[in-house]
Amino acid sequence: MSEDYMNGLKSLSSRPDIKNKSTAEICSTSEESADNNLDVSDSIEINATNETEEINEASSDEGHDDKIDKKDDSSIKSDHHNENNQSVEKKLEDFPNNEQNLDMREKKNNKNSTLIISVIVLIACIFCASKFCFKLTKNKVEKKQFRMDLIDELKNGFPSQSDWFWINIESSFKHSVLKSKDPSIVLIIYDEETTDTYSKLSKEILNYLSKIDKSKSHVVVSKKKEDDFKYFIEKNMPDESKFYIDSKLSTHFKSGGKLALVEDIHEFPAHSMVLFYAYGDEEKYAKFPGVLIFMSFKLNEKLDAHSKQIYSHSPKKLREFAENRMFNLWSKWIREDQLRPLFTRIANNVILVNSE
Repeated sequence: MSEDYMNGLKSLSSRPDIKNKSTAEICSTSEESADNNLDVSDSIEINATNETEEINEASSDEGHDDKIDKKDDSSIKSDHHNENNQSVEKKLEDFPNNEQNLDMREKKNNKNSTLIISVIVLIACIFCASKFCFKLTKNKVEKKQFRMDLIDELKNGFPSQSDWFWINIESSFKHSVLKSKDPSIVLIIYDEETTDTYSKLSKEILNYLSKIDKSKSHVVVSKKKEDDFKYFIEKNMPDESKFYIDSKLSTHFKSGGKLALVEDIHEFPAHSMVLFYAYGDEEKYAKFPGVLIFMSFKLNEKLDAHSKQIYSHSPKKLREFAENRMFNLWSKWIREDQLRPLFTRIANNVILVNSE
């Protein structure tokens, strides 16, 4: 036995109510008391354990119920969420279809619009083409009739002249004389080799066009035929030369004439050429609208065959060639800013005479 136990027995033996009892009884009593205390302690522990288990079970049941409730709430929310997702997915599935439908409708509308526009454009093209063809056919008939007369009587007699030579004369005559539009000036270039051809050709052209126009016969301004004019030129008298040319042309055009020939302008005093600003201007500013004036310019050298070939088939190069020659001839007396506008009037239509 432990020391504490022995000390407990000694304290009990000193008590008056226990002095007459034996040590065995005391021990027995102590053991019973201890057993009872153990039983009570066990009972308390069992009860406490049972109560704890009941509390735990109740808590467990409540927790379980809460879990069930939460699970139910969660499942409800999950169901709602799934339904929402399904709805959104369905909308998303439908959205491409809707977009596709819109695209298809748009494409269909665009196709219809394109078709309508194409039909309108086609109708407009057909209308314009038919109108153009009718006009072209009409012009071809007119040109063919006029050109055939010109070719039959002139071109057959001068087969070496280029097509541009005849086309230029024809178009200028029709525009100015037959249609009474802007006046036209045709510049004829020739050299020493083609002098005879030029003389004969210029005479034939004027006679033929005068017959078509049926107006008063043409006029020729030339120093070869007028002594006074020859004198003005040789003495380099620009004012007198200009006055003589102007009076001769004005008299003829005022009397109803439409055709004129001014020969050898390369021999004219430079300032006398300023006169042709007014004669070659556009219709509303021209001194005499609806007239055709031929001018001749003789080169001081013979053109080689290659140059003639180029100039006969390139109106632009021939025009540039003629402008350069006149510029070199007159630029000593007339400023360039005055010469260039003059060239647009007297060198807009340039033709070259070939040898026959």
